[in-house]
Amino acid sequence: AEYCSGFLRVFCYFFLLRGRMKAWKITEFGSVDVMKLVDDFPIPEMKPSDILVKNKAVGSNPIDYKARSGATVVPSEENPRIVGWDAAGVVEQVGSEVVGFNVGDEVYYAGDIMRRLGCYAEFTAVDYRIVGRKPKSLSWSDASTIPLVAITAWETMKEDMVVEEGSELLVINGAGGLGSMAIQLGKQLGLTVIATASRQETVEWCKKLGADHVITHREPLAPQLEKLGYARGVRYVFHCHEVGNELGELMQKVVGPLGKLALTFSPKDEGAFSTIDTTDMWFSRKALLCTMMFARPFTGINPEKQGQLLNTIADMIDAGKITPFVTKTLKFEEAKEAMELQASGSTIGKIAMTL
Repeated sequence: AEYCSGFLRVFCYFFLLRGRMKAWKITEFGSVDVMKLVDDFPIPEMKPSDILVKNKAVGSNPIDYKARSGATVVPSEENPRIVGWDAAGVVEQVGSEVVGFNVGDEVYYAGDIMRRLGCYAEFTAVDYRIVGRKPKSLSWSDASTIPLVAITAWETMKEDMVVEEGSELLVINGAGGLGSMAIQLGKQLGLTVIATASRQETVEWCKKLGADHVITHREPLAPQLEKLGYARGVRYVFHCHEVGNELGELMQKVVGPLGKLALTFSPKDEGAFSTIDTTDMWFSRKALLCTMMFARPFTGINPEKQGQLLNTIADMIDAGKITPFVTKTLKFEEAKEAMELQASGSTIGKIAMTL
């Protein structure tokens, strides 16, 4: 028995060094059909600053299908890609430069979209500086859906907007994954939160998460805000969906004086930026912000701040200040269904997949 146990350890070690893993790979851009589930994808090579994570659950996000369709590094047969940037799992190996993590630690992370493989896989190699401690109170599924939206919301509100307590925040598309985090974080930062939603179930969802007011994005926003007492617009607008040629109207009528508008995605309409009245923007000292939570790992500028904020979010979750918002859990083998649900635009909260 002792011999078999030792042999098993050696076999597992060899498997990690030279082995293969199950993964959803793409070799070309396209529809969900370009995704292929394989069991012989090479386990990622580690850098000295990496930890190798055995994923227990993966979170699904709109960026997944956007990357599959063309919004990332071009895949090929010689350079296959793995999408996915939200996961929770157990540390299997640590690089020589890693500090603060050990084999067996439970972690969660988002990753690096441009330079590394994603997490639709059994194993992911990720820079330890952008990894956080998994919230103790959460299941693997719930934890896997937190990192990307937590980093995006935190960096946008705390670092880019530098929100002031007592001000007001408009969250456009409040019932989505990012909106669900933005509403809760906004309340924790002392803001009056106004969310937008278009269906009865999404209105109720936003209220449950703590939104002070809910208005519809199916109608012009400025008149609705005026009825709430914000005739000159609001201080902060967090656009958690794709914006089009209505960008100019948002900047002029919805963003108030000294206000800031943060965009999560590039405008879907080519001429969207040209609709902005730059004179009004200039004299009212308004700011247009571009959120990109992958900027720190991509540029290498203080990537450790992401690991630190994930630990802070974990503490907030464990203290009951932020609640998870998974509404559907699928198996890893059902990744295509998760992508199709994301692309439908009707998803509430987040989708998780278990391995």
